[in-house]
Amino acid sequence: MEISLKTTDEREIDLRVIEGAETEAGQGYKLVDPLNGKSFLELLFNEEGYKIIESDPAIDIADPSLDQILTELLVELSPDESSIGSENSETDDEFEEERPYDPEKIRVEPKQFSLRQIYDMIKQDDIDLTPDFQRHLVWDNKRKSRLIESILLRIPLPMFYFAQDEDGYISVVDGLQRLSTIKEFMDNKLRLRDLEYLEDKCGGKYYNHESRPSIDQKYFRWFNMTQITVNVIDPSSPTKLKYDVFRRINTGGKPLNNQEIRNCLAGKSLRKLLHEMVNLDSFKLATGGSVKDVRMEAQELALRFILFHKKYTSDPSLSSYTGNINSELNSLTEELSKKGVELDHYVPLFDQSMKNAFYLFGKYSFRKNLLEHLKPSARRQLINKALFVSWSVLLSQYDIDQAKQNPRGSLVEPLAEKITNDEELYSYLTYGTNAKANTQAAFAAAEELISTLEL
Repeated sequence: MEISLKTTDEREIDLRVIEGAETEAGQGYKLVDPLNGKSFLELLFNEEGYKIIESDPAIDIADPSLDQILTELLVELSPDESSIGSENSETDDEFEEERPYDPEKIRVEPKQFSLRQIYDMIKQDDIDLTPDFQRHLVWDNKRKSRLIESILLRIPLPMFYFAQDEDGYISVVDGLQRLSTIKEFMDNKLRLRDLEYLEDKCGGKYYNHESRPSIDQKYFRWFNMTQITVNVIDPSSPTKLKYDVFRRINTGGKPLNNQEIRNCLAGKSLRKLLHEMVNLDSFKLATGGSVKDVRMEAQELALRFILFHKKYTSDPSLSSYTGNINSELNSLTEELSKKGVELDHYVPLFDQSMKNAFYLFGKYSFRKNLLEHLKPSARRQLINKALFVSWSVLLSQYDIDQAKQNPRGSLVEPLAEKITNDEELYSYLTYGTNAKANTQAAFAAAEELISTLEL
């Protein structure tokens, strides 16, 4: 596996992960320069995250982008990505089948665009190339350069897929990495190297840089006039079609998960909201910083909070919940992405909830702890999604001053005792946690314990 980091002298270095010895504390790795074998970072990875054991002075370990890269590595190297930060207790058979959409309503139109047109549309924000799931560990410089070389050689690019909303804005369904590379080149941020056929003519050059070597005018014109073929999904097409296309044909890096797809199709206001929610200090404190957002896991938790807050507010029995969490979250994404939908009130609600959770549970917030897990030597449990949803929604009803009428951490032992002694509840929190009955049981247990508090 290769990644790219920048050293203090701005040299780009390709680093390769070398597996180290496995210990009880986690798995050890080294990041080394493949050219000379020099080690830049020694790391320890486990399900809780990563720890830097040793680093070279050339690497700025305080750089926020380094944390992003190392977190991505943690996810990439995990045998089960979905369990990073939270329990993977969901099963495919707990979902109800959705009714298929009417094929007659599918509207997909093929169109031709020049790369210059595409670039202008990106600069005008008509095409969105900044989804939050875009990751560092996708293409290295060599692969990017080879894509540009293919264009300069006038080799046709594979088909692109766009989805257009009612306001004409475009989400990239397939081809995001290719378009990002093209934009990077046209922004003069990509220097071509390791070319296969044009190294002598274009190697080491930029698109059209003011002060650095740039490609010849012949190649410059060819590049700008290159036509790409795009299948554009019309906004009148069924919403489910857009998700199906993402799942079936997306070719950028690793297949997108459900929340990454929602992120592509969500309106900017919703994406901004979810990003703000998961970057609250209160959320990071309540979850112990263990829920990573590299694969949008944290933002899916925030979206689940909104879903069940809406449902619980209108009907505390949750009778309208189908148990098909993906379908529910997809529909909610579409609903909240429409113009004029008020979203800002969810931030203070979520913040209030997280503060209350940390006060009442501390480091045990949203974790399926048995009594034995409360011992000082016990290993910390992962976040349980059913507990997160039920407790976050219910605690959002109170402000922190109400919670502070009770002793700090006053719900830690009562919840652990209930989970330990109630076999049915333990089962509900462990298997198929998205099912309707499981979610209702989690809410009922939380309501019972909250009723014992001074609020």
